[in-house]
Amino acid sequence: MLGLMVALMAAGLSRMSVMNENLEAIVGTHNAKMALVWEMRHAARERAMLLSHMVHAADPFDRDELRQRFSGHAGLFIQARTGLVASGLSSQERVYLDDSMLLARQGESAQNAVLLLLDEGKLDAAQHLLYRQVVPVQNQVMAQLTLMLEFQQEATRIAQDKAKRAFQDALRLMLVFGLLTLLVGSLVASYVIRRASAIETELHQEKEHAQITLRSIGDAVISTDEHGAVTFLNPVAERMTDWTDGDARGKALTDVLHLTAEGSEDPVETALDPLQIGAWVESCGDSSQLTARNGRRYAVELTASPIHAPDGRIMGATLVLRDVTSSRELSRQLSWAASHDALTRLINRTEFERRLEWLLQDARTLRREHALLYLDLDQFKIVNDTCGHVAGDELLRQLTARLAEKMRSSDSLGRLGGDEFGLLLENCPLDKAADMAEMLRSTVAQFRFMWENKPFDVGVSIGMAPITADSGTAAQLLSTVDAACYVAKDKGRNQVHIFEPDDQETTQRTGEMSWSQQLSQAIQEDRLLLYAQKVMPLAAHCGQKPHLEILVRMVGEAGQLVPPMSFIPAAERYGMMPALDRWVIRNVLARLSRRPAVSVDSSCAINLSGQSLGDKAMLPYILAQFEQTGVPPQHVCFEITETAAVANLRAAAEFIQTLRDPGCHFSLDDFGSGMSSFGYLRQLNVDYLKIDGAFVRNMREDATDRAMVEAINNIGHVMGLRTIAEYVEDAATAELLLGMGVDYAQGYAIHRPEPLTDDFILLLDGRPSGAARPPPAPVCGNG
Repeated sequence: MLGLMVALMAAGLSRMSVMNENLEAIVGTHNAKMALVWEMRHAARERAMLLSHMVHAADPFDRDELRQRFSGHAGLFIQARTGLVASGLSSQERVYLDDSMLLARQGESAQNAVLLLLDEGKLDAAQHLLYRQVVPVQNQVMAQLTLMLEFQQEATRIAQDKAKRAFQDALRLMLVFGLLTLLVGSLVASYVIRRASAIETELHQEKEHAQITLRSIGDAVISTDEHGAVTFLNPVAERMTDWTDGDARGKALTDVLHLTAEGSEDPVETALDPLQIGAWVESCGDSSQLTARNGRRYAVELTASPIHAPDGRIMGATLVLRDVTSSRELSRQLSWAASHDALTRLINRTEFERRLEWLLQDARTLRREHALLYLDLDQFKIVNDTCGHVAGDELLRQLTARLAEKMRSSDSLGRLGGDEFGLLLENCPLDKAADMAEMLRSTVAQFRFMWENKPFDVGVSIGMAPITADSGTAAQLLSTVDAACYVAKDKGRNQVHIFEPDDQETTQRTGEMSWSQQLSQAIQEDRLLLYAQKVMPLAAHCGQKPHLEILVRMVGEAGQLVPPMSFIPAAERYGMMPALDRWVIRNVLARLSRRPAVSVDSSCAINLSGQSLGDKAMLPYILAQFEQTGVPPQHVCFEITETAAVANLRAAAEFIQTLRDPGCHFSLDDFGSGMSSFGYLRQLNVDYLKIDGAFVRNMREDATDRAMVEAINNIGHVMGLRTIAEYVEDAATAELLLGMGVDYAQGYAIHRPEPLTDDFILLLDGRPSGAARPPPAPVCGNG
C-alpha cells in the first residue's frame, strides 16, 4: 500500500514538474520575443519623434544633438531585430518581421532624404517630406510590430491551454491510481478486520476501562481489581482523597476511600466485593460524605460499575464520586427557607400548620394530649410606628431568641404573622401548658427593649387550647386559639386565656371571626342588599320633607338574609367597616344617579363608622364617587355616631367641613349615649341631632329618659339643629315627641325597613310609594 501510494505520488509529481517546466520555457520564450518586439517599436517610435524635432529645430547645434540620438536608436532597433531573429521565429512571425523590415528600409531612405534637406537648410522641404512619406511608412511599421505582439500573446494563450489540458490528463491518471489504491486498501482493511477479531480478547478490558474513565472525566474515578485493591485514581480522585495515584495503587479500597453518612460520624462499610457492587452502592445512598486524608470533607454522590471480562467474569470495579457539596448546601438552604421565617429564624406558618396537623393525627391515633398557644405581642405597634420597621425587626429578633431559650427540644415555636406567634407543646397536658404560657408571659413582661437609648416595654396576650382527639381540624383549632388570644386582649392585655368547651367569650369571638370572613367574601361577591327606613316629620304643615336612612343586609352563602347585628360587630372589631361603608356609598350613589331630579331639601342618610372617619383614603373616595355619578351632594346626609366624633374631634370636624363645603348634610347619631359635654357640639358643623333610642324607647315610663330627650331636643334647637328621635315604636311615644317639638321620628311605628328600590326612592320627590305606610294619626296631628 505504501509503495503504491509513493509511486502514485512520484508519477503525479513528475508529470506536474514536466508540465511546469514546459510551460515556463514556452512562456519565457514568448515573453523574450515580446520584449524584443517592444524594443523595436520603441526604437522606431523614438527615431520618428527625434526626426520630427529636428525638422522643427532652428538651432543647428540642437539638430546635431538630435541627429546623434537618432543614429543611436537606429542601433537599438537593429540590435533588437537581430536578437529576435536569433530566438527562433515561426513562419508567421518571420512574415511579420520581413514585412516590418521592408517597410523600415523604405522609411529609412525617406528619412535619409529628410536628413539631406536638413543639412542643406531646407527646413520646409524636410517637413513636407517628413509628413508625406516618413510618417505614413513609420505607422505601417508600428502596425506590423503590433500584429507580431498580438500573435505572440495568442501563442502564449495557446501554450497555457495545452498546459491546462496536460494537467487534467495528469489528474485523470492520479484518479485511476487512486481507485486502484482504494481497491487495494479495501483488501487490506478486510485483512485487518479479520486480524482484529483475533486480538479482541486482549483489548476488551482496556477498552471498557477507557470508556468508563472518559465518561467520568469530570468526577472522581477510582478503579479496583477483583480483590478490591486500588488500580487507578484520576486527578479529581487524587484531590478529593488526598492520595496520589502512585501511592494508592495496590492499597485496599478501605484505606483510600473513607465514607460516612452525612450528619453522622458512623462509617459506611467500604469493603468492596465486586460481585455485590450494586447492593453496596445502594446501601451508601445519595447522602454520603467523603473524608480526605487531610481531614477535608466532601458531600458526594456515588455510582459504581463492575468491569467484566469477555467471558462474563468480573475483573474489578470502577467507582465514580461526584462532588455535590455546593448543590447539597444550596438544597439545605432552600429547604430551610421554605419552612422558616428569615427574620426570626423560627418556623413559618406553613411548617407550623404541618406540625399541627401531625400532632392532631397523633392525638387521634395514640390518644395523647398536646397544647397549642397563640401569642400576640402588646405595644409592638408603638415601637414600629415611633422607631421604624428596623427597630421593630430587631425587637422581634431579640424577643424570639429569648423565648426560644425557654423551649423544650420537642416544642415548636413559629411566626404566624407580623407580631403573632404560635407554640406547639408536644405531649403536654393542659395544666403544664398553662404553666408554660404563664412563664412565657412573664418572660416577655420582664424583657425591656432598648433602641437609641430609649427603653420600651412590651407584653404578650396568649390564647391557649388543648390538642385532643376532639379538637377538630387545624384551621378550627387555630381559629379557636386566635379568638382566645383576643379575649385575653379584651380583658386588659398581657394575660393568658385558656379555651374550654363551655367558654362563651371565646365562642363569641370565634363567631365574630367567622362573620368577618363571611362579610369579606360577601363584599367581594357583591352579596349585600340595600334597605331603607323612612325618617318622617312629626308636625303637619311644617314644611319639612321626609328622608330615608340607608341600611344594609347581607345575603348568606345559603341565600338567607342576615341582619346587620350579626355581622356589624365583627366588621367593627376586625377593621372591615371602611370596606363596608365604601360598598354602601358606591351603590347608594349609583342608585340615586338613576332617579329623576328631586328637590334640594330631600336626602338619603348614609351611616359612616368611626373607622371610616380615621381612614385617610375615605374622603377622596367619597368626593370621587360624587364626581363619577353626578349626584348632587345636597341629596346625601352622612350619619356619624357621637362616640366616633368625640374620639377624634379634630379629624371629625375637618371631615365634616370638607364634605359640607360641596353641600352634604351631616347627622350626629346616638346623641346622648356618650354622656359627653354638650360643649363639643360647637366644633361639629352638623345639621341633625339623632336622640339615642335608649332614651326614646322608655321615655313614657321613665321621667329621667323623658327629661334627657327634652334636654337634647332643646339644646339642638338652640344651636339651630333639627332633631330626630330613634326607636319610636308606638303612637303614644310619637305623640310625646310631637309635644316636645322634636322635628323627626324614626322607628317601627313610623316605617319598617324595606328593600331600597328605584320606585321606593321616589319618596324623596314628595311622591308616596305604594310600599310606604302613612304615619299614625297622632304623629301628624291632623286627626
